[in-house]
Amino acid sequence: MFDALLAAMPLPAIEACAAQTDIEFVYAQSVGLQAYVYGFPIVDLHKQKFNETHWTREGQPVASAVNDVAIYPHLLTPETQGQLRAPNVDTLYMNAWVDLSEGPVYLEVPDMGDRYYTLAFMDLYGKPTHVGTRTNQGKAGRYALVGPTGGVVEPGVEVVRLATDTNWMLGRVLAQDTADEAEARAMAQKIQLIGQRGPEPVSASAVNPHQSIQYFAVLNEALKAMPVPPSAEGLLAEFDRFGLGPNSNFDINKLSANELLGLGCAIVQGPKLLTQRGFKPTRVANGWMISDKIADPGLDYLLRAEIARGGYINQPEEAMYPASVTDQMGEFLQGDRVYQLRFAKGELPPVDAFWSITAYDAKTSQLTKNSLGRYSIGDRTPGLQYEDDGSLVLTLSARPPAEGVSNWLPIPESYFHVVTRLYLPKPEALSGDYVLPVITRIQ
Repeated sequence: MFDALLAAMPLPAIEACAAQTDIEFVYAQSVGLQAYVYGFPIVDLHKQKFNETHWTREGQPVASAVNDVAIYPHLLTPETQGQLRAPNVDTLYMNAWVDLSEGPVYLEVPDMGDRYYTLAFMDLYGKPTHVGTRTNQGKAGRYALVGPTGGVVEPGVEVVRLATDTNWMLGRVLAQDTADEAEARAMAQKIQLIGQRGPEPVSASAVNPHQSIQYFAVLNEALKAMPVPPSAEGLLAEFDRFGLGPNSNFDINKLSANELLGLGCAIVQGPKLLTQRGFKPTRVANGWMISDKIADPGLDYLLRAEIARGGYINQPEEAMYPASVTDQMGEFLQGDRVYQLRFAKGELPPVDAFWSITAYDAKTSQLTKNSLGRYSIGDRTPGLQYEDDGSLVLTLSARPPAEGVSNWLPIPESYFHVVTRLYLPKPEALSGDYVLPVITRIQ
C-alpha cells in the first residue's frame, strides 16, 4: 500500500499548477481534488494505522499489533502526545487497530464503577461508535464488533456494527490527576480485544502519503476493501477514470504527463482547500464555535475531511468541543497577550461527567510546554479560587499572573486556539441554550 517510489516523487510547485490550462490537466486536477477530499480520513487513518502498528520514531509512546490494545503510560504532555491532534489531558488514552476482515472481534470490558471511560471505534470515514459509561453505565460486558464482512457471533453477545472492516479504537479512561494514573491504568488494562492478532510491531520508517502522489495509491487500495456507499457510486466511478477508485488500479504509467501533473497539483492544493472551505460552524456564540453536523457530516465531504485533519471527534452526546480562536474584539488569540474567562455563579459548563479547557498551538493543534506543567484547567483542577460573588475567573497567559497560578491556564507563546471539553454534556449544552463566556483580552 505504501510505495516508496511514489513517496519519493516530487510534487509540482504551486506556481506550476496555477499556470496550467490544458484540458487533460484541468480534468485530472478536478477529479484529484474531489478524491483528496473524499479520501482524506481514509488515507489519514491508514497512515496512522501503519505508524501505530510499527515503531517509527524515538520516544514513540505506544505501538501495538492489530487487534490488541496499547495504553499510553501517562496523561499526555507535549513530549508524549505523539501524532494526536488536539489531545486531551484529562484521561489516559488507549489505542487499538481493529481488523474485522476475518470476522467478528470481541471486546471485553470490566465493571468500571463510577470511573468515566469511553471507547470510540472510528471507521474509515471518521465516524465514531461508542462503548462506555454513557452506553453501559460502567457495567461489565462482552461485545462483538462486526464489520461489513460479517461472520458468526456467539449467542447472547451484544453486537456493535461498524461501517468498515478497519477501525481505529481510541479509548479514554478518566484519571483524576497524576496520582490516580496507576489505578486508571490498572482498570484500562482489563479492557481486552479478542480476535486474530496481527504481527508484533517492528521498527520501520514512518509514512506520510499526504505529501506525495502516494496518497492516491493508498486511497485506491483502501477503497477496494470497503463497501461502496450508494450515495458515492457516481463519484467513485469518476475516480476510476484515473485509477483512484475501487474498480481500478492506480498506475502512473497509464497516466499522461498532464494527468499526472493534475493529480500532483490536487495534492498540493488540497490542504488549502480544506482550510478555506472545510469547517463551517453552525453556531457561534461569544466567539465559541461548534457545528451540529460535526459528528455526522453526511455527504459534506469537505467537512468530514477537515474534521479528520483537526483530530477526529466523539458523538456530541459523549463529548462536546466548543472552540475559540478570537477574543471579545474578534482578534485572533495571541500568546503575547493576557486574557480572562469569567464564569458567573451557577454558569459553569453543564455536564454529567466533567469539563476542562485546553490551549493549543494554532498551527499544529498540539500542546506546548509551560513552566507549571499544566495543560488544562477545569472542574477537577485542585485549588481553584472563586470570587466573593461565586464567579470563577480564569487567566489565560504565557507567563504566570501576578495574583498566583491557582486559576492560571498557560497558553502557547504563538497564536493559539482554545477548546472546552464537556464530557457527557447536559441537554442545555447540546441544544445550545447554554453559552460559554467570551474570552476577554485584558492586557
